[in-house]
Amino acid sequence: MDPQEKNSAHVSNPYQKIICAGYVYHIVQRATGKDILFLENRDYLYFLHILKETKLRFSFDIYCFCLMPNHLHLLVKINSANLSEGMKSLFTKYALYFNSKYKRKGHVFYSNYKAFLCLDDNYLITVSVYIHLNPYKARLVNPLVDYRWSSLSAYSKLPKNTFINYEYVLGLLSCDLRKASLMYEEIMDKAYKLNINSVIEDNRATEKFSLMLFGKIRNFLKVKKDSLNDIAVDIERVMSKKRLKHPHEFQARRYLIEQLKSRGYSIKDIACILNVSRQSIYNTLNTNFTKPYKTF
Repeated sequence: MDPQEKNSAHVSNPYQKIICAGYVYHIVQRATGKDILFLENRDYLYFLHILKETKLRFSFDIYCFCLMPNHLHLLVKINSANLSEGMKSLFTKYALYFNSKYKRKGHVFYSNYKAFLCLDDNYLITVSVYIHLNPYKARLVNPLVDYRWSSLSAYSKLPKNTFINYEYVLGLLSCDLRKASLMYEEIMDKAYKLNINSVIEDNRATEKFSLMLFGKIRNFLKVKKDSLNDIAVDIERVMSKKRLKHPHEFQARRYLIEQLKSRGYSIKDIACILNVSRQSIYNTLNTNFTKPYKTF
């Protein structure tokens, strides 16, 4: 890699161990310190240009985006396990452009972007709302639909010529896109009054927001899988155990796997959630817990 590229964008992914093809990720990236990522309209436009290129080159589906002055959000489905490569390409290209244009050196982006896995369809809807709410909560614009640098207008206007796959998210609400668009607008209206914390400062901000919003919009949702929010602590606890030494640890892991299976998640889904192989899942389900057995 060219030294200039190395200096321009640190984009190593701390979540790369749980990157799975075919899944959706909420990507968050921000500027270094108190710097700004976008100083004028052309900067926003250039980033959208290379985002379209990245989508095509890496076969991403872009469900929504929001570009803020000092940070950005993307909701991306990856069809191959190439999220890290795609984000590295995207952020490096923009960093080189930004440094060249403004005759500056050094990092443009913070050292690591965040990538949050979205397996639950209902959670996916609430995350898209969280992303679209950012400009309003930052008091950049009112009404929110006037904000140029997010995908919210696509959800209301339903354009045919766009790189945003808004149809997928709206399709989770209704097969009739026009009806789904009106439902999404109602959901946004309900979300305006909710507190929204920064996911940059709190990794569980979207989870907390989702819990608050879900209670208000339950009647809008076509529930396909139960939410993971109520067992999130159990998932985190199980994932923290790299080696299983005691029978109760195996039992806890198997119970959690069975809980996930009962909610409609496949073995592939569960392996991705727990960051283990599918064989490890099968081993845990078939293990006799009378003695320690290292499966992870």
